Amino acid sequence: MKIPLKVLVNDDDETTQKLICLYLADYENVVTVGCGQEAIKECMSNSFDLVIMDIKSRNGMDGVQTLNKIREIERYKDIPVLAVTAFALKGDKEFFLQEGFDGYLAKPFDKKTLIEFIKKYQSIT
Repeated sequence: MKIPLKVLVNDDDETTQKLICLYLADYENVVTVGCGQEAIKECMSNSFDLVIMDIKSRNGMDGVQTLNKIREIERYKDIPVLAVTAFALKGDKEFFLQEGFDGYLAKPFDKKTLIEFIKKYQSIT
């Protein structure tokens, strides 16, 4: 039996939030926030098994800055964080992986690709 993960989704676009929630409705427990400050606050007061992070935010910190702040929280040093972004040029994936993200999805992405990433981490939680 699969144990559902608790997932935090940080994206300032409500459509993307709803899409991810729809994709994960049968699989996971999902909490959504719209900016980096809210993501950090959620991580400080809750335990998530996985974080899905938009890179470009109209609401303050970008995804890399938010990731760095979340990694400062002891229980999030090794939690997988997936970069979800419209940055899809050659070298972007490598850049975000070097910045500390555990995975990278270029927008638009499909349900299968998102689920495959999540399944990699279900066995370690």
